[in-house]
Amino acid sequence: MNIDALDSKEYELENGLKVISIKKDTKLMSIQIGVKAGPIYEREEEKGMSHFIEHMLFKGTNRRNNEQINEDLEDKGGSYNAYTTYTSTVFGLSALEDELKSSLDILSDIVINSTLPEEELKKEKSVILAEIRNGIDDVEHLSFTKISELAFAKSHLRYDIAGSEELIGTFTRESLMNFYKKFYVPNNVVISIVSSLEHSEVDALIEEYFSEWEGKEFETDPIEDEHNRNAEEITFKNDIEQNTILFLYTFYGLDDEEELALDILNYKLGESANSILFRELREKRGMAYDVYSDTDRTKHIKTLYIYTSVGASDVKEAKETIEDIISGILNRDIDIDDKNIIHMKKVMKTGIISMIEDGDSLCNYVLHQKMSDKRIDGFLDDLETLKKIDTEKIFKVAKKVLVEPTVHMLLGARE
Repeated sequence: MNIDALDSKEYELENGLKVISIKKDTKLMSIQIGVKAGPIYEREEEKGMSHFIEHMLFKGTNRRNNEQINEDLEDKGGSYNAYTTYTSTVFGLSALEDELKSSLDILSDIVINSTLPEEELKKEKSVILAEIRNGIDDVEHLSFTKISELAFAKSHLRYDIAGSEELIGTFTRESLMNFYKKFYVPNNVVISIVSSLEHSEVDALIEEYFSEWEGKEFETDPIEDEHNRNAEEITFKNDIEQNTILFLYTFYGLDDEEELALDILNYKLGESANSILFRELREKRGMAYDVYSDTDRTKHIKTLYIYTSVGASDVKEAKETIEDIISGILNRDIDIDDKNIIHMKKVMKTGIISMIEDGDSLCNYVLHQKMSDKRIDGFLDDLETLKKIDTEKIFKVAKKVLVEPTVHMLLGARE
């Protein structure tokens, strides 16, 4: 595929459903259906409902029971998945191109016609409660949960995507069905399809399976972005060998160029195997096996995390080392030269091209671009913007972002 353009068609059905068709030289097809349903849209008493309904949509429709849904999905001979993020719930299926029509038949059925059967709801509630408890046992997951609770007073990021044991216990079929009927409407959904079919062929299939879906008036409560608190806290937990250290920064208000500069900084800071954090904490000091930094540029998210896990005797030194690295970047004692920037731009360009060449990744990318009201070929802007980024812009954005962190440490319980 030519990196300069996508052979694409975007349009909207009369019911408000947004559709993206990408024509690509491939023998496979990928479908992604995205619903704007996630914790940022949930009210206080609904936290976890988007994730719960993601599970329940595979449990029965007017036409299929749980077993039939699983058999029909397996029969495609490809791969299928579903996931919930803070901003969306996504259902995807990739298989041979001959399976496109039958795949749309089953995906449209579970998205439009789910019945959320009572007997399945009770079983799935136990499954999700087990998932939540597993997160508590996972020190990394628990660390992210704790820092979110510390960092935010009312932000959607304060809540775990899966919800809490207390809230999950209050969900009824009626409350879940009300949420489902509110959010699962065509004017709140985007579909992306990557295949070698002509756009007109894809159009006809979408019309066949989705045109009768009734659009409804839809609106959500206003979303308020909240910067992290500048705070530090220690949580103690029994029976853990590794102690975690987690820094959180938020960066609402940056423009696209600043966010790309932050991505480059993040790669140098802790995303690569030759990052500053990796070399200092693992290679030089031998304190940490797991150490990384990560950014999320999704609308209403805007977070940068620094994470590591170390032995009890290394906690103080590891934390001070991270603080020294941040200080070194802000004071420009740590060098990020033109050679580093050229390399990091090359890595980012490689990632973009890899995404374009992989049908499933491309399908997912354009879906989320559309759901964020961005151009589906936004990567072209990123490639142009990368050319403008230099050392000065990276250090300038560092001074905006790497200040007043939220810091959380999860340590083994004291005897």
